[in-house]
Amino acid sequence: MRRPLPRTVNFQLSRMRGAAALVTRPDKRLALLAWLLGALVLVVLGGLFLFQATREDLETAAAREGVVEVWSTTDSNRVQELLADFRRRHPKVRVIYTDIRGSDLQSQFLASARSNRGTADVLWSSAMDLQIKLVNDGYAATYASRHSAHFPDWAKWKNQAWGVTAEPIVTVYNTKLVPADQIPDSHVALRRFLEAGEPDGRRVVATYDPVRSAVGYLYLSQDAQASSEVWRLVKAMRKDRLKLYTSAEDILHEVSAGRAAFGYNVAGSYALDEMSAQPDLGVILPQDYTLVMSRIAIIPHQARHPAAARLFLDFLLSREGQRHLAGRHITPARSDVEAPRLLAHSVPRRAIRVGPALLVTEDRLTRAHFISLWEKSRR
Repeated sequence: MRRPLPRTVNFQLSRMRGAAALVTRPDKRLALLAWLLGALVLVVLGGLFLFQATREDLETAAAREGVVEVWSTTDSNRVQELLADFRRRHPKVRVIYTDIRGSDLQSQFLASARSNRGTADVLWSSAMDLQIKLVNDGYAATYASRHSAHFPDWAKWKNQAWGVTAEPIVTVYNTKLVPADQIPDSHVALRRFLEAGEPDGRRVVATYDPVRSAVGYLYLSQDAQASSEVWRLVKAMRKDRLKLYTSAEDILHEVSAGRAAFGYNVAGSYALDEMSAQPDLGVILPQDYTLVMSRIAIIPHQARHPAAARLFLDFLLSREGQRHLAGRHITPARSDVEAPRLLAHSVPRRAIRVGPALLVTEDRLTRAHFISLWEKSRR
């Protein structure tokens, strides 16, 4: 017959079992935690591997295509360093870069799209409203760039339109014609300066013709949305004080040469370029509001080289690409790249949002009404 164990032993065993139970429960939780951490590490590493593989696949596909065709309103001489760096990084991708006026870019693109033989790979234009119309009409491909998080919400739309730059629109003046103590620091101040006297060389204004220039129409229509004062300003300019052009270069040359005292609504990047060669040129960032425009890049869904297009867009949006733009006085939209010093002054900035609001001014009746207001204000 089996003799029972002493009570003390039974008591000790029961304590041992309880201790074992106390140890086992935390061990299981620790094991579960370790498993979860291990799984998380695998997910992160897998994501990094997938990103690297995806990136390598994109570069391989772009190299296989062998070329990227870019149509742009930005003069080629202003992006020479950017293009050279892209070619150095991707020697197997040849860049065909064509600079073209905004309205011509749109019309020529639409003609190539209708031909069904493929289109240019990247359209990069300062005619923001025309770019957004192409996106809205279904011509743009979707691409979620890895650089998206570094750009403000106003500078991107649907992963189809990318505001690459954030350039203030400024007024330039000839320092020999405008006394230092009379420099108008706002739109209202400019209007008052022009009204204060008879027409003479000190009050001639050069600006875009909104009828012939897509960019000029965009800037002036944005002025009208920002302030009702704009039509009083146009009236102050009057026909005998107003010279109209279709390019920023022509406006700046008129001011530099002293044939106009002011150049109104010019992208700050062009103004700084001219200032470097013309010491008599000054720049005003209006204190009431300063418009901020962007050169919008899109990838057409009919692009002949879609992988190379995505590779080029990524470079435009990258820190390196944005630094090249900043080096040519073109203010980058990317948040972690500094703007050119002379354009970084603290003023109220009114960014022209990349998105469907730009379509309002493209409505045929809206445009006709706007142009009639322009003509009426000049009489």
